[in-house]
Amino acid sequence: MCLIIFSPFAFASKEKDEVKKILPYKYERVRKIKTDKKIAYVGENTAFISLYSPDGLYDNFMRTYYSQNNKFQNMKFENYPDNGIIRYKQGEKYGIIYVNGNIINIAKPVFEKVEFPDENSLASKILNVSFAPLDKIILYVKYPLNKTKGEYIYKSAQALFNENPFAFKKGYVYMPSAFIDENIEVKNNNLYVTYKNITVDNNDYTFSPRKNTPAMMPDISNIGELYNFINNNTGFELKGYPPEGILKTGQKLYIFDDDKMQRISGIYDDFKLNGTNIFINKLTGLNLSFQSPRKIIAKKTDKWGMIDQDGNVKIPFIYDEIFTQNINVNEKISENEKLVMEYISQSAENNIFIARKGKKYGVINENNEILVPFEYIKYSENNELDNVKTQVGITMKKDISRENRRETMHALPWILTSYLLFPLWLIMPYPNLNVNIKY
Repeated sequence: MCLIIFSPFAFASKEKDEVKKILPYKYERVRKIKTDKKIAYVGENTAFISLYSPDGLYDNFMRTYYSQNNKFQNMKFENYPDNGIIRYKQGEKYGIIYVNGNIINIAKPVFEKVEFPDENSLASKILNVSFAPLDKIILYVKYPLNKTKGEYIYKSAQALFNENPFAFKKGYVYMPSAFIDENIEVKNNNLYVTYKNITVDNNDYTFSPRKNTPAMMPDISNIGELYNFINNNTGFELKGYPPEGILKTGQKLYIFDDDKMQRISGIYDDFKLNGTNIFINKLTGLNLSFQSPRKIIAKKTDKWGMIDQDGNVKIPFIYDEIFTQNINVNEKISENEKLVMEYISQSAENNIFIARKGKKYGVINENNEILVPFEYIKYSENNELDNVKTQVGITMKKDISRENRRETMHALPWILTSYLLFPLWLIMPYPNLNVNIKY
C-alpha cells in the first residue's frame, strides 16, 4: 500500500508504535520495505530520497564508510565525524548523500557541480566527503543553453532539503572556506590522516562574479603594487596580505619577495599552487599563493614533478599527479565603505605529497623518497554501489513516467552497505584578472 504523506514528518506504522518521527522532510510518498528480515522506511520526492531503519540497517553509515575503505587503501582516515555529506557522480551529473545520525538522505544526481567549502582537506580529495553545514554546500545546475547560454543557477543543500527544491538563484556563490585540521603521519607503510576539528566561518557573505568582479589590467613590478591597485580601483580593501607570494599567469610563474620579483625560468605546461582557494583569488580572478617557493609542483611534457624557485628539479617529472595537504589560509571578511578582506594567518606546510602513477597512488617527500608504496586504489564492493546508482537512475525515470502517466512507483530495494571512493572532480571556474608584469 502506498502511504501519501504531506506533513513535515513521517510516522511508523502501528506495528512499530515505539518508533516515532523517522523521516524529517516532506515527501510525496513513504514506503515500508523489508530486506534481510530488517525493516526500512523510504521517503521519496522529486529531489531526494530519505532512508531510515528502526532495525539499524543504516546505523553507523559514515563509520562503515571510513572503515571499509581503510581496509582497502594505504591511506587511513581516523577519528572523522559520524555525520557528513558524500558527493557522488552518476554519468555526467552529481548528487549528494547526506548522513545525519541514522537517517540517510540521497539527493538525486542532477547537478552540474557540488561545491564543498572544505575542498582543501584530504578527506574531501580522497573520500569526496564534507563536514560543513548544509547551508555551506552549494549545488549548481544550468539554464537551458538555448535561453541563457548555459548560465549557472544555484542553491544550498540546506534549501534543497528544507525548501522548494526548484527555487534556484542565478550566478556563483563565494563563501569563506571551512578549515579541517587534519594530522598526517606515515607509519607502517601507510599514511594516517586523523581528523581533529573543523572551523567554519559563520559569515553569510555570498558573491556573484558577474556583479563583483572588476575589469582590471594592472602593470605591476611587485606584489605591493597589485594590492595598491586593488585598493585604489575596486570596491575591495585588502589588509595585512603578505609581501611574499607566488603568482601564476597562464604558463608563467612569478615569485615576489618584498620589492623583489623573479620569474621561474624554463618552459612548463602548468603549475599547481597550494592554498589558492582564498577570497582574494575568488573575487579578483587572481591565482595567488603564499606557499613556500622551495616546493613548487610543476608539469612538464605531460608529467608532474617539483622544482624550487631557481628551477632546480627536486622531484623528477614522472608522475601523473602530485598533491599535498593544502594550506589553510585564514581571512577575515567585513564591510565598511568597501568590502574588507584581511589576511590573518595560514597553516604550516609539511613534507608529505601524494603522487599517482597510472592508477597507483603512493606517498613521497620532496626528495622523491617513497614513504608509502604505490598501490592501486581498491574500491570497496564497487558493484554494490553501482547497483545503488542504477537504482537512483531508475527512480528518476519513474518520476518522469509518473508525471506523464500518473503511474504508481514500485517499492525501491535500497541496500546501502558499501561505498566507493571518488577523486576530486570539481574545479570551480573563476574569472581571470589579466595582469601585465614589468620584467
